[in-house]
Amino acid sequence: MSELLATPATRIVLSVAILIILILFAWYGLTNFRGRIDEDIPAANDHLDNFREIHSKGDISETEFRNIKTVLGEQLHPEPADSADSKDDADSVY
Repeated sequence: MSELLATPATRIVLSVAILIILILFAWYGLTNFRGRIDEDIPAANDHLDNFREIHSKGDISETEFRNIKTVLGEQLHPEPADSADSKDDADSVY
């Protein structure tokens, strides 16, 4: 058995196999870690609720709250693309 492991070809094959296994473990770990990070990001509604509570406590002014609400509102309801352009694109498909 030790003679088999002494040949350079066997060492290379084992090294490559170990490297592939390590890469697969790293890929699996990173994809699971990224998935958990994405789940932890609060939505714009959650942020708005938090700022509403801060505003009700008096920690931020009405003007600051309106500015925050405007920015978060844009994230909640993104502006649709120009309807004339999208209508032209739809007509060209048919």
